[in-house]
Amino acid sequence: MGRPIVGVLACRKRRPNGTSYSRVNDVVTAGLLEHAGVLPVLIPAVGAEVIGGVVAGLDGLVLPGSGSYVHPALYGRPDAEVPGREYDLGRDEVAMALLRAAHEVPGLPVLGSCRGMQELAVHAGCVLEDLAGESAGVHRHVPAEGGDRWAEAHLVEFRPGGLFQDGCTAQVNSQHSQAVAAATGKVRVEAVAQDGVIEALSIDWPERFVVGIQWHFEQHTADGPLNQRILQSFGRACERHQEGRRHAEPD
Repeated sequence: MGRPIVGVLACRKRRPNGTSYSRVNDVVTAGLLEHAGVLPVLIPAVGAEVIGGVVAGLDGLVLPGSGSYVHPALYGRPDAEVPGREYDLGRDEVAMALLRAAHEVPGLPVLGSCRGMQELAVHAGCVLEDLAGESAGVHRHVPAEGGDRWAEAHLVEFRPGGLFQDGCTAQVNSQHSQAVAAATGKVRVEAVAQDGVIEALSIDWPERFVVGIQWHFEQHTADGPLNQRILQSFGRACERHQEGRRHAEPD
């Protein structure tokens, strides 16, 4: 039996000449290969009407970060569109289709990072808000010239009895200017920043491994024990799902 197969949602990018293409950052797929032990396959940000059908053949689903924003129409605020802000309507549509399909596959692990966490939250009924004031500067880390934009930016505190830590704190990177306004329904807050911004969440835990992380856990993973632990936990969940699918197959 080979590695668990994990779908990774791509972003849709458009060139100045009008051509468009689907893209996933290599650092995401490299982290999944090395630390989660899974085989990542790209899911293009097109064909939402049929793309949900691929989920049944997967052992996991990853929604990575992106430079684009979730369009506010997805959480009932179409008038909140900001002129000049980068949106990706193709990814929005496919992400929601994938999450609807994933919800119908018992035990399918889902992991989201940054935009991906926000997609998970929106699909679960949450809304997003723009960060303002001091929080805006804390969560959109701007390094000095020549500095590392993925350097540790602020502290997060994990809830006692949570998924990855037990009431501990850790330093994380930060490259976002929106946040989940509040947890609703089956969304459980797993970690918060010192200013109260939600930094990690889970949905339907413990029945399902559906986890969103606001920071980019794929960055500096080799020397980041927390990020390794996140990916390893996801990888083990994918292995369990793969094993369950294997036993469910007819002889």
